[in-house]
Amino acid sequence: MTNTETALRSFRFLGNEAIVHLDASDTGGAFAVLEMRSVPGAEPPMHTHNNEDEYFIVLEGRMKVICGGVETVLSAGESAVAPRGTPHTFKILSPELRSLAILTPAGFEEFFRALANIERPSVEQIAKAAARFGTGLLL
Repeated sequence: MTNTETALRSFRFLGNEAIVHLDASDTGGAFAVLEMRSVPGAEPPMHTHNNEDEYFIVLEGRMKVICGGVETVLSAGESAVAPRGTPHTFKILSPELRSLAILTPAGFEEFFRALANIERPSVEQIAKAAARFGTGLLL
């Protein structure tokens, strides 16, 4: 079995549902594409990625992306980028949000998979997992 066959392709983490369309094993590490279904309250704290840029594409619903101190409201069909090293988060503005998260290069999708194995992770567990994948939480 390959990593693609054994890796979780659909899972829940921190109140979100994720479908991994492409991961590092599919793209030679170049990028990952995850479809997310989220509800208000499932947003991450402000954080920075040291290793990857993160792109948000809204498929359904509305969200506000806060990146580098700039707030941008996105509706279906709109997108934003959080360049590596830039503090960012987002706020869900609709009852449900369906979006794509694109990570380049790939690798951070493993953070989401790691959290899928923990039923109710503590802030410390989340911060430790994030750090393992080059991300710092700004609590």
